[in-house]
Amino acid sequence: MKGSLRFSLLTLVALVALAAPAAAPAAPVSTSFTIVGYEYAFSSTVGSFAGSGSGIPGGESAAWNASVEHDPLGSTPAYVNGGSLAMTTRSSSGAVDFVTGDFAYLGGTITTVDPGAACTNQRYLVTGTLEDISTSTTSGGAGSFSVKLTHYRYRLFGHCVIYKARVFGAVSFSY
Repeated sequence: MKGSLRFSLLTLVALVALAAPAAAPAAPVSTSFTIVGYEYAFSSTVGSFAGSGSGIPGGESAAWNASVEHDPLGSTPAYVNGGSLAMTTRSSSGAVDFVTGDFAYLGGTITTVDPGAACTNQRYLVTGTLEDISTSTTSGGAGSFSVKLTHYRYRLFGHCVIYKARVFGAVSFSY
């Protein structure tokens, strides 16, 4: 009887351990993500972007959105004055997490790489320091954002028109 009670107790403990959900990870495995996206809204001092990403080294997939507040493009220097970043991550096992943070005031710049003479494409380097990084289980982290922004342009009725804007680069976090 003692042996069967012990076996039943061990079986019960094993079943509970298998049925119990695994502990949530401390944060996304990846601390850096390569990102690509498109500008979907803009004014002279705010650009909003969304896209996809891939985690390094964790291999997580990501969807992200950023709103970057800045001095007018062409200002010297053109500072990043604020904004926010939000990212949803999904691991290869299906675990979902998020990363949110804010762009630090005067914590980055937008540098003209190619002004786009004669209505050719314009290219910029956008860098920013991220603060108040949070995940589902952490807060108070930091990060950095660095992308190349291209304004695709063409001439229409004598005016130079931007018809698309694309970004690619990387974002990194310390959770």
